[in-house]
Amino acid sequence: MPKQIHNQLDIIKRLDELIAQSEREVDELLGKRLKEILAMLSNMYSKFVESDESSYTDLNKYNRLAKELERIAQQLNEDYKQIVKQIEISQQRIYVEQYLMAAYLFQVYQGTEDGFTLPSEDVIAAALANPIELLRLPKVLEVHRNETIRKIQIEISQSLLAGEGYFKMAKRLENAIGISQNKARTVARTEGARAMSIADEAVTEEMRKYADIECVWLSTLDTRTRHEHRKLDGQKADSDGYFHFKGMKAKGPTMWGVAKMDINCRCVKIKLIDGQLPAVRRGRDYKDEGYQKRLKAQILAYMDKGMTYAAAYMEADKRITPPNKVMPFMKYEEWFNKI
Repeated sequence: MPKQIHNQLDIIKRLDELIAQSEREVDELLGKRLKEILAMLSNMYSKFVESDESSYTDLNKYNRLAKELERIAQQLNEDYKQIVKQIEISQQRIYVEQYLMAAYLFQVYQGTEDGFTLPSEDVIAAALANPIELLRLPKVLEVHRNETIRKIQIEISQSLLAGEGYFKMAKRLENAIGISQNKARTVARTEGARAMSIADEAVTEEMRKYADIECVWLSTLDTRTRHEHRKLDGQKADSDGYFHFKGMKAKGPTMWGVAKMDINCRCVKIKLIDGQLPAVRRGRDYKDEGYQKRLKAQILAYMDKGMTYAAAYMEADKRITPPNKVMPFMKYEEWFNKI
């Protein structure tokens, strides 16, 4: 259960934590495999290799090397199946939490009990399935798996033929699997962000039944944001919910269908409800028009100084305080237990 939700930035922070957790799980799985491969090779060296110069010949006797390479391939095949499962579970969790937290913020901010029903597991699975077969998770990771197996086999064979000792071979493998870890982490982040965008679009469509909703693109806070996405920062979606860039359009981050726009994207979008930035906290009136005007003016002032929309929003939220008001309020945990 996430901590109390105040505004959309709290939701984004929570979802980014879940994406980072998915990245760590992938990293740990391949890191464990690297240790096991190195332990296996160390054992082979100590048992069968008489000298570095004879290592390839010694390990090729009785097909020792071929058998171990085949075993490594089988193990990595199982690892990548597990990675697919881990990322799929993470996607489903991100979808559910994004949907529920956004619905909570909307209902409490609006002071309404308009019904939001979480889609069924089948509907969520269908929504998360990539319509392009070659971009579906198993296909993408199949390519990565095959590249990893091939790279490991090449590095081991080349190291042995060059007469390198165990430690030089270990360094080769650390580099090879390190590249694979980076690629797998990228897939985990991209797929997590895609699940976030898909769920956000689904819950936004529900919100539009009860209020006027505008969506705003938020680039990330740091300097790693790609040029294209910096240009999108602060852009409002059109009347059909699309963002536009150089002839391309998308309803949210990771939804362009173009690799350079989607892969490893860390952007998000936020919503304006009837032209206002929604936020909730006991004893505060975030719907006050004066507060909303001051908040938006402060955000624009910070953006004029070079801040991204998200950074400007964070700073403005700290400095602009809404007026006090006695009003019904429900924490996220209380709301969650009622649905």
